[in-house]
Formats: sequence, structure tokens, C-alpha cells
Amino acid sequence: MQHKLLLVLTTIICLLHLQCKKDERDINLQLTEVADLFTPADAKYIRLDPKSGATESFEWSQAKAEDGSLVLYEVAFDQENGDFSHPFYTVVADNKGVMNKLTLTHADLNKIATLGGADFYQRKKFKWTVLASKGINVKQAAAARTIDLERPGGFVVLPATLYISGDATEGGDVLTNALPMKKLKDGVFEIFTKLKAGTYKLVDGNSGSPKQYYLYEDNGNKTIGMNGQTTFAGADKIMRIQIDFNNLAAALTEVRSVQLWYCAGNTFWFTLPYAGNGVWKYNNHTINYTQMPWGFEQRHKYKMVLNEGSGDKNLWLNYASSDSPDQEGQHPHTVVYKTINMERNDDSQWDWSWKFDRTYLTQGSVADFWVSLRATDAAYTVNYQKH
Repeated sequence: MQHKLLLVLTTIICLLHLQCKKDERDINLQLTEVADLFTPADAKYIRLDPKSGATESFEWSQAKAEDGSLVLYEVAFDQENGDFSHPFYTVVADNKGVMNKLTLTHADLNKIATLGGADFYQRKKFKWTVLASKGINVKQAAAARTIDLERPGGFVVLPATLYISGDATEGGDVLTNALPMKKLKDGVFEIFTKLKAGTYKLVDGNSGSPKQYYLYEDNGNKTIGMNGQTTFAGADKIMRIQIDFNNLAAALTEVRSVQLWYCAGNTFWFTLPYAGNGVWKYNNHTINYTQMPWGFEQRHKYKMVLNEGSGDKNLWLNYASSDSPDQEGQHPHTVVYKTINMERNDDSQWDWSWKFDRTYLTQGSVADFWVSLRATDAAYTVNYQKH
């Protein structure tokens, strides 16, 4: 009996092994290298102007995968005498590495020059090439070129904190009431705030004698100077103010509206008025969910309309991913859940949306809704409160 059982088990194992062998597929990672670099021309000189928004395109011939599948590309930068065994910077090509093209702004190139050791006002040459890959197989292009970058001036010491103050601001011109700006990364700050006719300045502290900065126009682009103030004229406006000390650049964009989008209705429920201090709030809304086969539909998101001077543009305030988890019994929600994804800008009807807690926010209840873009908060968030 044991002999028969052993024979059966052995037969099963052999059959499984044969089946596995039959299903195995060889993974073909073979590809050709990039044969030619097209642009920019070898040794091209670029006087960098990060605040202009100007771009430079890097283009090359396509590599070929032996099995006809996709090839991914990166552009590598090295010192002029380097061999790319240890490039100091690599960046994925356009469209997540699929395109045989890379578009870099002058701000990007300024960052690369800085990482490569170029100082303010210094002109320095770097070598670049393309790395084509399929899985773990990476092939360096047959050719390499140099690029000649001249950096602009800048601030040797970047402010660790930044405030906005003046009679044009919500905080007034008393230094201790200066409004803090949110630090996004070293040298980069922003604030959502209201400006009225008057003057304002940027300071690196709200007591004592802080360093003072101001914004001014340079060939049509806003840049940063020291020891001055900026005049704001005209009607009151809600503004998104962005400051980049790394690239001597600034942007002032009007926030024209913030609206709540209800996905099932394919419409906006309401426009949120600006309440002050970076918060938009709408009070006393009666909940009217759309009945779906699975119950009341709870998905929603927000749309912000911005205007930097050349026309209105939409910025959708999204959830962190395309499909948020159900929130029944979760109000007031975690900070992670409430956090706004400011980068995705997805305008689809359903995706990248939050979900209401329907056990808390019931059909027919009355609630207040808000979008908080306060610089002092750990994250930009959305939420609601039932009466």
C-alpha cells in the first residue's frame, strides 16, 4: 500500500514538474544601444535663466529591444572628463522614460550645474549621454556630448523660514504678525493669502531685525531682490505666492475660485468663499446624495481655478490615489486621508476623489465644508463638519 502511494506521489510530482517546464518562458532582455545623439549640439553654451521658464530638449535615436518590447531611457550627466561609471546625476526621459527625448527647464539645468560643482556666475562644461535599459540590462549610448552651462547669481545662504508682512497682507505691517510661508523644500516657499492695495515684503523672521526680500520684474519675469518692498495695486485678490531662492524666481497666481465636485451628479455642489488665512469654507449645505444601485454615492473632490495673467487654468485638488478606501465610521478622518494631492490634477468624473463618511454625514444632514491651505498646517487638507 505504501509502495503504491509513493508511486502515485512520484507520478504527480513528475507531472507537475513537466507542466512547470512547459510553462517556463525565456526572458529576453537583449537590446541595442542608442547609436546617435541629436540635440542639443555638442558643446552648446547655455546662459541659464531659471526664472524665465525656458527649456532645453535632449533627443536621441531609439534603441531596439530584440523582442520588440519597450525600452526605457535615462540621461546621465558627468564631469567633462568623466566616463559615466559614476555619473553625478541621472534623470528619466519624458513620459516616464518611454520617450527618446528629455525636456529640462533652465531651473533643472541650474540644479544639475550646482550638483556638478558650478558656483554662482560660473561657466562649466559637463558631459552627457543616454542609458537605454530593458529590465536589468542597461546599455550606454555609443556617443557622448558636452554641454556648457553658465549659472546665474543667487543666495549663498538660503533662508530657513520665510514670512510675508506689510499693509497689503492679511497680517498687516506689524512684524510680529507676519504670516509664515510653507517651506516646500530648501529655498522654496509658498503661501495662499489675500493681498490688498499697499506694500508687502518677505522676511526670514518675525522678530528683531530679519533679512528682508522683495519681488520685482526682470525682463517680464518676477525675481527676488534684497532690502526693498513690493507694491500691490488694484482690487483685493486671493493669491498663491511661490518663492524659489534657488533659482531667483517667484510667481504670483490669483486663486479665482474653489468648488466642491460631486462625482455622481457630475456637477459642483457649491463654490467655497475665502474665509482667510489660507482657508476656503462653505457653511450650511444640505446633503443630497445621489442614490446608486449600491447605495448613496459618496465620492467627491475639489477644483481650484487659477490665473497667473494669461487665462484661467484648473487645478484639481485630488485624493492621494485613483481609488480611496471607504470611510464609513472614520470621520473626522486621518490627516493622511484628508491630505490634498496638489500634483495629480485629475479632472475625471470619478477618480482621485475622497469619500464621505455616510454614517456620519447622512442624507439630509447640514454641514460645513472647507479646504485648508494654511502654511502652518503639517499638510494641505479638506474636511467637513455636521451641525
